[in-house]
Amino acid sequence: MFLLTKNPAFHFPGLAVASAALLALAANASHAEIASTSVTLYGFIDSSVRYQQTRAGNTLSVVDGAELGWAGSRWGLIGSEDLGGGLKAIFNLENGFSLDTGKLNQGGRLFGRTAYVGLSSSFGELTLGRQYNALYYAGSWLSDPTYVSSWSPAVNHQLNYAWDNAIVYTGRFSDFIGRLSYAAGEQAGTQNGSMQAASLMYNGHPFGAAIAYGGINGSGQTTFTAGGYYEVGPVTLQLVHYHTKNEPYTATRSLVTNGIGAIYVPAPAWELTTAYWRSTADGAVDNKFLAVARYSLSKRTKLYVEADIDRNSQSGRLSGGQAGMQYSF
Repeated sequence: MFLLTKNPAFHFPGLAVASAALLALAANASHAEIASTSVTLYGFIDSSVRYQQTRAGNTLSVVDGAELGWAGSRWGLIGSEDLGGGLKAIFNLENGFSLDTGKLNQGGRLFGRTAYVGLSSSFGELTLGRQYNALYYAGSWLSDPTYVSSWSPAVNHQLNYAWDNAIVYTGRFSDFIGRLSYAAGEQAGTQNGSMQAASLMYNGHPFGAAIAYGGINGSGQTTFTAGGYYEVGPVTLQLVHYHTKNEPYTATRSLVTNGIGAIYVPAPAWELTTAYWRSTADGAVDNKFLAVARYSLSKRTKLYVEADIDRNSQSGRLSGGQAGMQYSF
């Protein structure tokens, strides 16, 4: 702009006034842009001391929630920018780590849980990158008694809950939530290795329900989830059914898991959970029982004690228990 005012061919009397106005508008726009943009640092830490009875002998160890607990320790960044007209740019970067060793989880990825960017509007969200698939959400918040914790067998039914190279659409309409997930196999000349999943959830009161289906092309791996909850005063009853064919973790041809549980909140600071899962893997039966009590010291800090028993024909009866702490920020 300064160069233009020095050139007589481009000089006119109102240029200085126009320049000042443009600078003022730019300053105001910049201020508005900053005001409509948000970035939040958050995290969750879950660690406990666990006593385990095994065939090899009894063990006492410090474990992270990703190994055995409510949830794996993590930290992340989530942000959005208002683009106007109801449209927003959104992103989420989430790292997973083991508190007991300090190592990165999810294969050593820096942001192994989620790493995506996308757009959000009244029509839904469209996101690109590494992110949770539709199967994960169908069990995690509506059906599984422990929110798909690492105690739950649900992880064997999610075809790797976080997908690389993923495109996800999420639509929220009143109490209904629909998700479509697709992850490109990125193999030239074939669709083998690509993954897709879809889910529909109803998150209402006093009941809710969820259904999901997904598979991996060229592998014969498919999985189906159905479940729901019902609230009776301070008690929430939950029921879930999983059926996976050619399960990728153990190469089981047919894995069926049925789970039932209850969450009882006798007082705002207390939460008592009990759960039972029965899994059948190619005819072999596994029964798992679990009971947990959580107490909130504050909105961010919780203490918990847990006990579990696992019975199957191969390893017999295994039992364990732990006492831990959760902190969120």
